[in-house]
Amino acid sequence: MALEVKRKRVDVDLILNQEKAEQVAALGADLERAMAQHATEGGNAAAKRIAKQIDKLRDEVKDDTIRITLEALPLSQWRQVLEANTVIEDICADAIKLMVRKTVPETPVEDLANVMTELSDGQISPVWYAIRDLNAKLIDPKDALESASRIIRRR
Repeated sequence: MALEVKRKRVDVDLILNQEKAEQVAALGADLERAMAQHATEGGNAAAKRIAKQIDKLRDEVKDDTIRITLEALPLSQWRQVLEANTVIEDICADAIKLMVRKTVPETPVEDLANVMTELSDGQISPVWYAIRDLNAKLIDPKDALESASRIIRRR
């Protein structure tokens, strides 16, 4: 039987309009703070108000947003990307060329790679974190599997 590796995929939204991307991020932080505060019986009015603002912004940026589906790379390809580059935007540009599985709206991968050097730190960060987490996150389920087995056997 041939072994088949199933690599993880993740979707990330790239908002090309820097000002709107910053507004969405700021409102997202406000929303988290509002949700962390005590909600009244009628619901968290501040969180609902902020969520509506984010929803309105989503409509405003939909034509400037590309949803990118990325898939983790085999270790050898990830190492090649890291060895060939020293700055995040170049790592992202090279990784994008290898990792993109789908874009909505359909966008040439080469165009995505080329735009990486034009993005602000805030715009490239979600792309970078997705690339990094897909390829560099330590995955060692051994401890969890052993702990689960010990707990189950205690019954």
